[in-house]
Amino acid sequence: MPGEKLCCPAAAARMVKKLTLADGFQVGIVNLESILKEVADLKLADNESIKKELLQRVKIYNYVAPGADDNYSKALLGEYEKLFGRQVCT
Repeated sequence: MPGEKLCCPAAAARMVKKLTLADGFQVGIVNLESILKEVADLKLADNESIKKELLQRVKIYNYVAPGADDNYSKALLGEYEKLFGRQVCT
């Protein structure tokens, strides 16, 4: 997807992935897969650093409602750990 030319709505839609928050609410996140891989490449040691970096990068491309940072960061860490097989320690 990086470098993919957005020529149509279908291409743009492929860049959006669903993220399920703790309360069951689902949000669409632009560039989620790329963000997860970028953060993994940083090889951060602890979950708090990973959550902070994930949230910071997600906010570049996506709106995160005020007060929702904790919900988003926990859900993002869950997705990160699904993809890379790390244990969740929150």
